[in-house]
Amino acid sequence: MTLRSLLSILLASCVSASAFAQASIDRATLSASGPLTDAQKSSVTAFIAKNGASFKPGTDAKAMDDARWAMVSTLRDPAASPMFRKAFAVAAVSELGPLVKGSDVQGAVQAMQVLRFTRATEAIDMLVERATPSSEPNPSKRVSASTLLVEGLKDVDANAAYFESTARRLREAAVAETDPIALQQKFFAIANAARRKDLAPDNARVVRRALVESMSGVAKSIRAAKSADARMQSMQRALISVRNDILEMSQAERSEVAKVLAPALSDLIAAAGAQWDSGHGGPLAPSYAATLNSCEVLLRLLDRGMRPSAYEGAKPDSEQRALQPAWDDKDRAKFDAEAKKWSGIVGAAPYR
Repeated sequence: MTLRSLLSILLASCVSASAFAQASIDRATLSASGPLTDAQKSSVTAFIAKNGASFKPGTDAKAMDDARWAMVSTLRDPAASPMFRKAFAVAAVSELGPLVKGSDVQGAVQAMQVLRFTRATEAIDMLVERATPSSEPNPSKRVSASTLLVEGLKDVDANAAYFESTARRLREAAVAETDPIALQQKFFAIANAARRKDLAPDNARVVRRALVESMSGVAKSIRAAKSADARMQSMQRALISVRNDILEMSQAERSEVAKVLAPALSDLIAAAGAQWDSGHGGPLAPSYAATLNSCEVLLRLLDRGMRPSAYEGAKPDSEQRALQPAWDDKDRAKFDAEAKKWSGIVGAAPYR
């Protein structure tokens, strides 16, 4: 057999497999505008079960990828209706749920990727569950679930109440998270939910409040750590994102956020002081320095709104930075003086 013939056969096989996967869901089912019939539901379940079988341990990696793509491409079909995707999600949670909750990481990640593209709350709920340390002990799966939620919460079909409750669930998951990447992705997922254009301002404020509260809880936990904590990296990236949101907030919301966020920033500064030696002595030193810079930038931004009279005639912020330079110079006395100053400010009115 010539190479040309072999390639032709392989290409035909790939096309046939793809066509079969697409043909497994008929167009009437895919574009259903109302609830699916029992027969349509059965066809969806069979389609998921057939492809999901490729996610089990011992399956060839390409077969796994092909099965995942068969389902994801179906869900991404422009003709796929919300009713179809919801029915698909209900069936997928049932058929793929054991894989998602199982010990095989590769199969679980493939299954979770399918769930994300259903854009249905039933599937997102399962991802939130897998992103939660109390229900998912495997950090790799928590990273995957949290990462999928970053985009998943941007396009899930849900009402405002769902985003508020999901943000609160992720808040608790973030506070309990020990993996810095999984934590970072949870922060980003909540932030993306708050930025949805279809979310009313009052609901967006509730979601943003959950984000700030999660950061406050993590800051307290980092402060209690006995040595340099890798979660400081997550906080540093989240603080940059939050700063951009704060710049667009009304002063009323900014003041509300300040009463939660400013004490958290002070906790991070205190953590750097308590972890001075280990923070300087390892690979986390740059992250600590960058976090301290973000803390000072945010504290000044918030404090100008909370105590405007204290800044009358003050120099531009860029000329007054003290925390990061003190950290970089290992100037403990200067650092402690700044930490004490900010601790005193956020521990008094109007913050308390």
